[in-house]
Amino acid sequence: MLKTFRLLVILFGMVAVTGCSNLIQKPESQWTVEEFYDRAKSEFDNGQWKSAIEFYEKLKANFPYGDYAEQAYLELAYAYYRYDEPLSAIRELDEFIRLYPRHPQLAYAYFLKALAADSINRSWLDRFITDPANRDIQSTQQALRAYQEVIQRFPNTDYAIAAKQRIVIITNRLARRDLQVAQFYYDRQAYLAAANRAQRIIEEYPNSQSSRKALVMLRKAHQKMGLDQTAADIQQVIELNR
Repeated sequence: MLKTFRLLVILFGMVAVTGCSNLIQKPESQWTVEEFYDRAKSEFDNGQWKSAIEFYEKLKANFPYGDYAEQAYLELAYAYYRYDEPLSAIRELDEFIRLYPRHPQLAYAYFLKALAADSINRSWLDRFITDPANRDIQSTQQALRAYQEVIQRFPNTDYAIAAKQRIVIITNRLARRDLQVAQFYYDRQAYLAAANRAQRIIEEYPNSQSSRKALVMLRKAHQKMGLDQTAADIQQVIELNR
């Protein structure tokens, strides 16, 4: 009798394990939208960006409409951004903006798009470049336009405040890069080109950290070109702005 009881217990345990195993190994073709989302969100919350991306993409492929798909766009875009695939993040956000132009999180979508654009030039190779001013100018300008769009569309939001702060950083970066270019021309005795680049800094980035150095470069370039009176006038401006 005891042996029979033990055998029944073992058999019951095997059935239970088999049943659990079947649940765990349920084919994805039978998953509900909730199951796809729960798995993706679990990976997302744990910072497992690659796995999160995989399951959000599967959710969208199997259930392209509805509240879960709607939320998946934003979380998938953020996962791509954190996984260092900013172009994929921008693609998802552009699609989200097109599909849901009145969504309550639209401001967030535009701001995340700007962040992704800002990170394009921070690839793994670019991280070896110490000075951000040396990075790709085109992607920097793209990020600047994206932040400006956030301010224009959502002026009374925290996202606009954050965008303004990022614009200051980017503006300083662009001005610093132009100053490096001006110095490059100056070192090669291309004084007119150096003066033109310094003048551009003063006109386009007057509030940047490099504007005063640009004035000094402008004065030096004019001195080298023999334009002493113009150089003296620029020196007066430098003195007034101390």
